[in-house]
Amino acid sequence: MIRPDRHTNLDYSVVNISSLILKLVKSEYIIKYDALLETIVNKLGHEAKINYPYALNFLFLLGKITYQQETDSFKYNEIKQTILQ
Repeated sequence: MIRPDRHTNLDYSVVNISSLILKLVKSEYIIKYDALLETIVNKLGHEAKINYPYALNFLFLLGKITYQQETDSFKYNEIKQTILQ
């Protein structure tokens, strides 16, 4: 769930988890699914596991990460923006 309500702990929100995932994938460039999950759970706690798949989907839909099935890992997409004249 991206839109929080008054009972939502923002530490476990999709946007917060997505930002942590993006930082990790940017620094590692490629990271395995299990290693990424373990790092997120270590940093935020066990409750982050609930929104972890939603955060991955969010980043995938934005085009920030890609999934590599052969290695079961995620890769950071460097998107170079061009200015249209």
